[in-house]
Amino acid sequence: MTGTVDVNEGAAAAFIERWQGVTASELATAQSFVIELCKLLAVEPPHATPDQSYMFERPLKESLGDGSQADRRIDCYRKGHFVLEAKKLKAGQATKGFSDAMLRARSQAEGYARTLPSDEGRPPFLLVVDVGNVIELYAEFSKTGGTYVPFPERHTGGALRPYPCRPEHWCKRRFCCSASGQCQRFVARCQATRRGIHRHARRSH
Repeated sequence: MTGTVDVNEGAAAAFIERWQGVTASELATAQSFVIELCKLLAVEPPHATPDQSYMFERPLKESLGDGSQADRRIDCYRKGHFVLEAKKLKAGQATKGFSDAMLRARSQAEGYARTLPSDEGRPPFLLVVDVGNVIELYAEFSKTGGTYVPFPERHTGGALRPYPCRPEHWCKRRFCCSASGQCQRFVARCQATRRGIHRHARRSH
């Protein structure tokens, strides 16, 4: 799959209306949100596979400093593509509590990416989701264990933070690109479409 996907504006509006204001817990909402987002984008939803390559609740073993191991689970994982960490935050989006919680979720997702088995490599993207509210995207295109940075980048109040992408702005490539060359081409393409993302975001408020 190449290029971007055009999402029906009516379907996108219905998706946003359905999920905005939902107050149920992360456990009750996260998987349904991701499945419906995949449907909106016309991409395959997560499903259990023997090799655990694209699934919800992907199990991990984290090695601790004392030599023991702890069981961890990734909310949603696609091998060679992304780690997704979902939350359902009570704090308002404009508050420090919300910002701090999203940054903690980002650190959690990055920790999971680094804990993945070495033969799987590191996925190029981290997605940090506050269900029904915002999706933040981070990237590390070398896939060698470097620091994940906001994508696309911007400066906000002296801190580097990602654009909060509304669901209708997501394109197939963000879920489907895997090879480094594809990712680099996607970066260039995304820079060219950034202005359009902002224009549509203002419309969706």
